[in-house]
Amino acid sequence: MILANQQFARSEMALRQAGYMALVQSLGYADAIRFLLQISPGYGDYLEWQDHIFADAEVDDLYAEAKGYWHRLKG
Repeated sequence: MILANQQFARSEMALRQAGYMALVQSLGYADAIRFLLQISPGYGDYLEWQDHIFADAEVDDLYAEAKGYWHRLKG
């Protein structure tokens, strides 16, 4: 198979959009998003970030903060 002289029918943006739509049609929106998140390489060091953000936090404090957040969202 020789690819050197291959002409691409779609632009990069059109190819990406067609790929996204194929995933959505095959998996549905929620699972397509979950799949894309799984194959995303991400960036940074999560453990370092976690230690920095939650260094002095207690589990009970985090729970109370999360609970308050969800109560505010529900209105």
